[in-house]
Amino acid sequence: MSEFRRIEPKDREAIRSLVEGTGAFQRHEVDVAMELVEIALTQPGQDDYHPFVLVEEDGTVAAYACFGKNEMTAATFDLYWLATRADRMGKGYGRTIVSFVEEEIRRRGGRLLAIETSSKESYASTQAFYEKIGCTLAARLPDYYDEGDDKLIYLKPLR
Repeated sequence: MSEFRRIEPKDREAIRSLVEGTGAFQRHEVDVAMELVEIALTQPGQDDYHPFVLVEEDGTVAAYACFGKNEMTAATFDLYWLATRADRMGKGYGRTIVSFVEEEIRRRGGRLLAIETSSKESYASTQAFYEKIGCTLAARLPDYYDEGDDKLIYLKPLR
């Protein structure tokens, strides 16, 4: 049985292992993910800016998301991180956690979810996932991350 919960100090290594284990993220991306984990765990009050939610099943962190309100907007939230353990991919954890995040955003008065990702071929399944859950590709910033690696911005209205 899956359970949603907030991040706890004991989750540091589980999240690192989960992010590294996907094979999708480069070393500097893993480092950024872990910086956000540290902020969430060590800076009280930052949870409103970078909320974390984890899906735990059978004592294992199966997936996690990190999201927050874009303070420069009236009601737009950004999905900063979404990852599922490699051995749990394709089993509905991503869709489940995004649904939870959407409900939390609505509860906080949000009306739009923005998601950024890479255009690299290795992110094709990620792009397909966002489209499958109702996101629309709203912008492409050429060569943003590197030559030939565009930044893709997906949007999902939350009504």
